[in-house]
Amino acid sequence: MFRSALFIPCANARALAKARDLDADALIFDLEDAVGESEWAGALAGLVSTLEAGGIKAPNVLVRIHPVHLDATADALGQLVRSKAVGGIVVPKVETPDTLHRVRDALPRLQGLWAMIETPLGVARLTDIAGHVPLAGLIAGPNDLRKGLRTRPMPDRQDILFALSQIVLHARAHGLVALDGVYNQFKDEAGFLAECRQGRDLGFDGKTLIHPSQVAGANAAFSPSADEIAWAEAVVGAFENSEAGVISVNGEMVERLHLEQAREILNQRRDK
Repeated sequence: MFRSALFIPCANARALAKARDLDADALIFDLEDAVGESEWAGALAGLVSTLEAGGIKAPNVLVRIHPVHLDATADALGQLVRSKAVGGIVVPKVETPDTLHRVRDALPRLQGLWAMIETPLGVARLTDIAGHVPLAGLIAGPNDLRKGLRTRPMPDRQDILFALSQIVLHARAHGLVALDGVYNQFKDEAGFLAECRQGRDLGFDGKTLIHPSQVAGANAAFSPSADEIAWAEAVVGAFENSEAGVISVNGEMVERLHLEQAREILNQRRDK
């Protein structure tokens, strides 16, 4: 599962040291926005040292690269990719499949490739990006989307809602994980939880995070609720000894497609 995907700034030695004990579903070690140019070489060295030490609790370890430094990054992370200590590479501001192909060529043993969709052109070219490159998932970048679209933040993210929905649409069309973007005001718990719920309602699988305090809220928001689990158990139970295509469950007519949804909900519960 990818309910919570926490960015770890690789230029921050303290953050790197704390990373191994965090309860996020995924850690995204960041060599791009969180690292100044003068810090980049040291950040890469710190990342390699952290990953080689092992002991990271999170089941999914990703690295967001800086495309300008692709060759140096590939040289430094090649063995860690081969040993699966790095499970995926996150490519920022993807606007063309060529960018992703270059990463694949540089790291041919790479398991998971993730595309961040952060620009108007990236959204406009989602069909090419999601449909013609083997990807693990798409990640929304709302801050850069707003910058590129020249929008002003609106309630419930109405200013970027179309772009967010396009990311989910193309992820679902191609069997990819879809991650919602970050919520910057990490001390605003109520606002964060509301945005998590909105992201879940839109169809996202999880949310990228900027602070460890957001992990628990994201994990809860993107896990099945008690009501969803009860519904799923009732649907699975009703179809267990029936060959019918449609059946009544607690006053609701449900079809076989609902049985698939119910099983998925129960699988998510077991994965917790």
